[in-house]
Amino acid sequence: MDWTHNLTAAMLALCLIGLLFAPVETDAFIEREYTIREVLDACTNIVFGEVKSVDKRRLRGVVTVREDVKGECGMKEINMNFATGHYKRGTSPEKLANILKPGMPIIVFYRQHYGIDSMCFVDNTWFQMRGYTTSRRTTGSWWSFTHIDAMMSRTFDGKTKAFQKIVREMLAGKMWVGAPENAVKLLVLTGNSTHPTWSQVQVYTNTATYEYQALRATKEAGKRPIFYESTQDRKLANLNEADILWVGYEEISSYGRYLLSPETEKKIRDFVKKGGIVIVTGQDSSEANPCGTGWLQGKLKGVESPPTQHFAVTEKGNSLFSTPNKIESGTIFIDDAWKEWNRRDEILATTPDGNELVVGARKHGKGLYIITSLRNDSQYTTTMNKALMANLLHYAVGRL
Repeated sequence: MDWTHNLTAAMLALCLIGLLFAPVETDAFIEREYTIREVLDACTNIVFGEVKSVDKRRLRGVVTVREDVKGECGMKEINMNFATGHYKRGTSPEKLANILKPGMPIIVFYRQHYGIDSMCFVDNTWFQMRGYTTSRRTTGSWWSFTHIDAMMSRTFDGKTKAFQKIVREMLAGKMWVGAPENAVKLLVLTGNSTHPTWSQVQVYTNTATYEYQALRATKEAGKRPIFYESTQDRKLANLNEADILWVGYEEISSYGRYLLSPETEKKIRDFVKKGGIVIVTGQDSSEANPCGTGWLQGKLKGVESPPTQHFAVTEKGNSLFSTPNKIESGTIFIDDAWKEWNRRDEILATTPDGNELVVGARKHGKGLYIITSLRNDSQYTTTMNKALMANLLHYAVGRL
């Protein structure tokens, strides 16, 4: 299964070299939804401020810096020139000048390098600014407005004070910030063996894989909202706070190497025993090096299989392959599969000959393992598997 990685790795190594706040002429951030964590990680500085004044005639404004919440900006005020902004549908200098009011709280996210690339937020509105200076003490210079970015509302849409609370808690290391009491907390282990997403607006701190983005499209299951966090840390430090662990493509075994420590294996087994659910996607196996199963309670053997799109659904698997999406053989991508399952396992789908496991479930203590052979190694294969991934989340939430 590993031969497909080489060309992709070479291409993405050349592409993912930009900055989150890129100085582009087209509207930024439109290719995909960015997480709040990506925005925070991309910033050298985050400022909580207050709009001091707005000059609608000259199309200018001044923001008073109230607090440095990340980095030290060295500024008491930020001068903003709105007149430089784009005139497009949904954005204009006059529109921004009418939105801003003296006394309004504002968050200024920015990255300082040869200049300043900034994304600002004030009550349901994101807008981009640029500063052309090399000094870290920039009071007196004017930042240039580019445009209001409506697509960033996918990252956060609400009041500034509520967003400030979220930003503060996330910077303090809290996970699943803002999740309601009935939310399903899902931790996704991903990004070590697959590559981040690519877009024309390149992202300096991008760690979001296509697998993670596909999962995040499912906002709720069983009338319960799902809140996501991703990690590349195989130590899974926050696992005990989660309800579901999604183990991404080749995060256990890749290129013939087994990647989990005994400590992580035990942590996963204990998590399931106490009631957690673990969903495992495709892992690398060969005849010489089948995927290790120390993370699993009981025996199972990983086997090298030819890539295929075909499978057979068992009677027990009918609901999984029909709710909420109808999934038919030939519409997904699978690869290395599993053999020698336990007779007490729930077999939900197999290869057409019935010899290898495509999707199965195994109870352990109060929890459940859901083991799959999904090949989520690229944008295309993950997009094809997206509907089944949503079904797996609905199935898992129904078993909590």
